[in-house]
Amino acid sequence: LSKFSNKFTMTRHTKAVNALAVSAHGALLLTGGNDGHVVLWNLTSGEMMQEINVPAAGYISAISWTDVDDCGETMFVFGALDGNIQLYERLNDALFEFRSSTIGHSGAIKSLAWDPNHRRLASAGDGSVQVWNLTADNTFTSVVPQPEKQPYIARTVHFYDKGASLLVSYLESGDVFCYSIEPWDLKWQKKVQSRIGNTALDGNYLLVSNLKDGVDKYAIPTLQRVQSYSCVILDNIPLQISVARQSGLIIVGGDDGFARIFDYISGVYKGQLAHGNRGDRITPVVVSTIISSYQPTVSHT
Repeated sequence: LSKFSNKFTMTRHTKAVNALAVSAHGALLLTGGNDGHVVLWNLTSGEMMQEINVPAAGYISAISWTDVDDCGETMFVFGALDGNIQLYERLNDALFEFRSSTIGHSGAIKSLAWDPNHRRLASAGDGSVQVWNLTADNTFTSVVPQPEKQPYIARTVHFYDKGASLLVSYLESGDVFCYSIEPWDLKWQKKVQSRIGNTALDGNYLLVSNLKDGVDKYAIPTLQRVQSYSCVILDNIPLQISVARQSGLIIVGGDDGFARIFDYISGVYKGQLAHGNRGDRITPVVVSTIISSYQPTVSHT
């Protein structure tokens, strides 16, 4: 894999990093960790640009850019152990400043997704899912007045069908729910052939980290399995998935000091990105597109 080399090692967090988010233009990276810190990085220079410390919120569990125009890189949200969603904004390339905090869930926020078409945010936590409208004063109002709570962990959320629908996956049951947003209604509910550690949405395909032997790709809406990316899993932990579609690769987190790379079409294992030491968990991964080059960003716990 000569196309990949270590460009930067960015060190600031004192505990495990749980969440990564690259900005739309690929210039900035947000990281959130168990130390209760959110760090903003410059992906051109590798320098830390800002650090936000929120120890009262507990560990940072999810993070997402919330761009409202083509300029991008001006607003983001993160969720934490306390179940709240905090929004930060910057003006004229200044430092990001706190704008609002929304009580989202009664437990840790497991997943966040942003829909720029309708200026909506989706969140998952404590077995339930919520959709929020972003108001003019940078606060969130609920779209779902009484979200139904499932007995299983709501693991991930993805906007689908140009933001008209929401996909929700559940860890233990392997269920995937598809809701219409306006009006809020369950369109369908189906199961994949495993538990769901994590997911990535790529067009009409849902890639699932199956907590058993790798990643499976399912067609939407049939949820028929059409491809598998197999590997040995040592620890039963949720591993993130990131798709570099134009380069024909997917990057998957690892449990033994490296992230794995697969050919997107054939499913063939292509190699690894060494990161950390043997036994380190490489849980979050994200791929950044800058012009025509792909930069995988990985973090170990």
